[in-house]
Amino acid sequence: MSASAALALSALLAVQAAPAPTVDLGQAPAQDESAVVAELTVVAKPPGPAVWLVEKDGAKLYILGSAHPLPHRLKWESPRLNKALDKASLVLVPPEASVGVTQVAGFILKFGGGLRQPLGKSLESELPPDLRDRFVAARQQARKGAGDYKNWKPAVAGFLLLSDLRQAAGLSEAKPVSTIERMAKARKLKVKAVGQYRMSAVTTIASKLSPEDQLYCLRVALDEVAYDAAHSTTIGQDWAEGDLASVRARYRASGVQRCLTRAPGGPALLEKGIDQTADAMTEALKRPGVTVAVVDLGFLLPGNGVLDRLKAGGATVTSPIE
Repeated sequence: MSASAALALSALLAVQAAPAPTVDLGQAPAQDESAVVAELTVVAKPPGPAVWLVEKDGAKLYILGSAHPLPHRLKWESPRLNKALDKASLVLVPPEASVGVTQVAGFILKFGGGLRQPLGKSLESELPPDLRDRFVAARQQARKGAGDYKNWKPAVAGFLLLSDLRQAAGLSEAKPVSTIERMAKARKLKVKAVGQYRMSAVTTIASKLSPEDQLYCLRVALDEVAYDAAHSTTIGQDWAEGDLASVRARYRASGVQRCLTRAPGGPALLEKGIDQTADAMTEALKRPGVTVAVVDLGFLLPGNGVLDRLKAGGATVTSPIE
């Protein structure tokens, strides 16, 4: 399995198969869930992806909200972001070894020795009939055999399959971070990660999933497969056009997040990601001049997310129109 396959966590290849049913992943976050987001979504939308301007004591922090996955060939322009990078002296990117909150599965897939089937057991023979049928249909759509996943426990097998489908579909979890890093390099800007995850901590937490939660995680992974199949034509485009309402409607808690919250220590791990990001943004506002940051929308949009915390700390948060 390639590193890019392990990182890919959200979109689907639709290949010579009957259309997947639309799956309701649940109610989208309420618009007033975050006071900051509710205020900003009524502001006139400039071209390009959503970018927030955070100011405090003369320092400026431009935050690009990232969503995953994005097509490798997606073209987008943001005059606001270009101007910000021209003035910036520092670019902040998500934690090292991950590309945002949805990337935790990448660690599990790569370092998940403790998440394999016991000796003599195989995945599909252990699944309930309904889940086995759904899983087999999805892997056949991905043109994969049973042997590709047989040694994984259900949770990992589900997200690995989802990863394989997305990679084949030409979708990338590395974007838009990799694009911003190239833009920063062209300007000779310093790029700094806001923190780092310990991979061993992730696999340890995931290994604590009960058998029932393993099946739950497989179900949500397969639900995400079906949901993305029904919405594949809009993946990336809403983000590139700055259609925050549409992005919010589909960019809810990922299957990986919902899976990890079922394990002891999982919620604390996800909260640590928000803490690290908010702390890094706060420190950036202590620097004079301009900083640009890329932050997963899963950290920005919720109540008590990064934007709310920055505002609570005395910063002014606005949607820049230039």
